[in-house]
Amino acid sequence: MAGSHASTPNQELLERNLRLFVWFRAFFNARFYYPVFAVFFTDLGLTMAQFLWLNAIWALTIVIFEVPSGVLADLVGRRKLVIFSALSMAVEMLLLIVAPQHGGWGLFAICAVNRVLSGLAEAAASGADEALAYDSLKLLTDDAGKIEHRWDDTLVAVMRWRSLGGVLAMLVGGFVFDHEGMIAIFGDFPRTISLKLPVILCFVSACVCVLLAFRLTDLGISKKQAGQRTSVVDVGRGMLAAAGWVLKTKWIAALIVAAVLIDAITRTFVTLQSEYFRWIELPEYSFGIIGAGMSLAGVVVPFYVKPLVRKFAPRVNMLIAGGIGVAGLAGVSWLQNGGGIAATFVIMLTLIHVGFLMSRYINRDTPSEQRASILSVNNLTLNIGYGLFSGVFALRLNHVDFGEAIKMLPLVLLVGIGLWFVASRGARKSAQQQGADA
Repeated sequence: MAGSHASTPNQELLERNLRLFVWFRAFFNARFYYPVFAVFFTDLGLTMAQFLWLNAIWALTIVIFEVPSGVLADLVGRRKLVIFSALSMAVEMLLLIVAPQHGGWGLFAICAVNRVLSGLAEAAASGADEALAYDSLKLLTDDAGKIEHRWDDTLVAVMRWRSLGGVLAMLVGGFVFDHEGMIAIFGDFPRTISLKLPVILCFVSACVCVLLAFRLTDLGISKKQAGQRTSVVDVGRGMLAAAGWVLKTKWIAALIVAAVLIDAITRTFVTLQSEYFRWIELPEYSFGIIGAGMSLAGVVVPFYVKPLVRKFAPRVNMLIAGGIGVAGLAGVSWLQNGGGIAATFVIMLTLIHVGFLMSRYINRDTPSEQRASILSVNNLTLNIGYGLFSGVFALRLNHVDFGEAIKMLPLVLLVGIGLWFVASRGARKSAQQQGADA
């Protein structure tokens, strides 16, 4: 493999890569405008229909560039893609800072570019940062057991710091967006400043991500020599090779199918979470507080997921995650009080649980030179599944009210995960042959 391990970094730099990966994930996902995401764009001057079109643009960008960006990371180096991701995030936020309020179609055009850059940033970081971190760990030790345990600990650190960052972002973002609350403390100032403050804070986070990305150390794991050009044909071949590996590795393919099923249904609900809170008649000021509580799911998941992955086989672990998701969705379907709020927390646990499982199992068996590509195939599949199920759920909402529509979610997941568990028995044998079962 050309350019592979030309000069292996020393232990200190490899350890630093692992630390930087944790901090990059934490700052990259600390989005201060998340508790007011939809309201921010409508207050900026967009209609709800335009906001939905922006979401479609964002999703389409990720679908188009998810796997090609992973292949590029494997071809030219993961560090370059992480840097590109951080820079895209910074420009993405800068556009919203300078966007004129009530700017008509000009405003929509700026926001559309913002959504494209956001999708590019997500796609470029997806797989590249994780592949760089995991291969740094592999260069630190040849002991498979130590790699497995250390990667589990790294994922736990990512979840915890990402959760704590999410709590801070939710609380601070919701607070600074509340104009009346802000002027009560700081005196009178224009409403536009409160509107833009969550985005300004996101821009600061993006700048931190840029600094962290530049401090990463490249491992020399790439298929292209420095200065050698990468063509569209190279990217196409890499995409086909990554997809082919997944299809041939049947137990990984089976896990991806289960992950798509669980992720699509639970993420659809999480996207509409604020609408659920409104449906059960919670005061709007509580949304940010509850959202901060939801972010703590990443602190809770490690306490039970690490023992589970060491005790049970991959199929069983995925079934457990699906069962937790069914319980949470059943809770929000039938409970309209504090129990419903608790159930939304269970749904968030499910999403993080599935992400942990897929990162653990894919990274363990994926070839280093294809790691970012295959992680991107997984992420692309998840996003396609989410988009398709969101469309199905939207069609359902055209015929019934919100409360009736969400009752289909636990039933669909229960039937789907049950059928998957029965149909994937052959994949279980494949996993056992590769030593993947605990």
